Amino acid sequence: MEDSGHGHDRHGEHGHDDHHAHEDAPRDEGGHGHVHGRPAATTPGALRTLGVASAGLALVSAAELVVSALSGSAAVLADGLHNLGDVFTTVALAGAFILSNRAPTRRFPYGYHRGEDLAGVVVLLLILGSAIASGVTSIEHLLHRSPLTHPGIALAAALVGFAGNEAVARYKTVMGRRLRSLSLVADGQHSRIDGLASLGAAVGVGGAWAGMPVLDPVAGLVLTAVIAVVALDTARNVTARLLDEADASLLATIEEVAAKAPGVVSVSEVRARWTGRRMRAELVLAVSPDETVSRAHALGEQVRHELFHRIDGLAEVVVHLDPAGDAEAHQEVRHHEAGSSGR
Repeated sequence: MEDSGHGHDRHGEHGHDDHHAHEDAPRDEGGHGHVHGRPAATTPGALRTLGVASAGLALVSAAELVVSALSGSAAVLADGLHNLGDVFTTVALAGAFILSNRAPTRRFPYGYHRGEDLAGVVVLLLILGSAIASGVTSIEHLLHRSPLTHPGIALAAALVGFAGNEAVARYKTVMGRRLRSLSLVADGQHSRIDGLASLGAAVGVGGAWAGMPVLDPVAGLVLTAVIAVVALDTARNVTARLLDEADASLLATIEEVAAKAPGVVSVSEVRARWTGRRMRAELVLAVSPDETVSRAHALGEQVRHELFHRIDGLAEVVVHLDPAGDAEAHQEVRHHEAGSSGR
């Protein structure tokens, strides 16, 4: 039986996607006056928010790096490098957001959404670089201690780092909720944690100013450990995304939604993967062999539409329709699928 489709792009022999229907059209097929599959974080408002936040963190980072050079504070240097890494992260993500909005071409028929995953690799390298620089400097200061030359300025810089991160955190959180962007809200929480790291740097500088100079490089090493933890978490997320990790609960939701549609006999081969912030799902629906192509197609469209409403970030759905009970339907190509999860 043919897959449900009406002029959509084809992928191989089976399935269809909803790329142009949900990316370019102002209304969906059902006339609901809304568009599916458009991630909130690609909106101009979100990019503007990222730009403002980056500018704020860049000023904070520049101030801390200058003060660390004047005062010789390892803690302030580590915090400045940490904030600079966040600036690079935001800039890289914003660039990837812009790239992902480019229309697909014949050379890149799936679009440029993987650019966001590539940006994750770049961000990881930047975080690792800042961790190494911070760690080396802190160890040098620990082995070859020298008094802070301008402890008051260093303490003020660390407090500015806290205030700057807290301001950016509140701004991202407010704008993220206004734009309904979960990624911006999460990034705001990340900035709040960075503010607490700046407070740690302030404690180290204050301790050194009070006559315990060892606390400054120790604070730098603590911040280095914080950066390393962030790098580890980033590496885990980036690797999982590049290997197309799937969430078991997400797959269960897709299967549950599809199975509830009247006329669906069974659901199998449910798969989903992320490309950037877009999710692409694939599934096989078994329907009665007596169904007409038209009714089977309508059933497939109904399932797809329900999935778009139930799953955030879902931008493409490929549905293959099988006649229920026909074990020989794919016998001709089965030997090509040896070692795969194919039918």
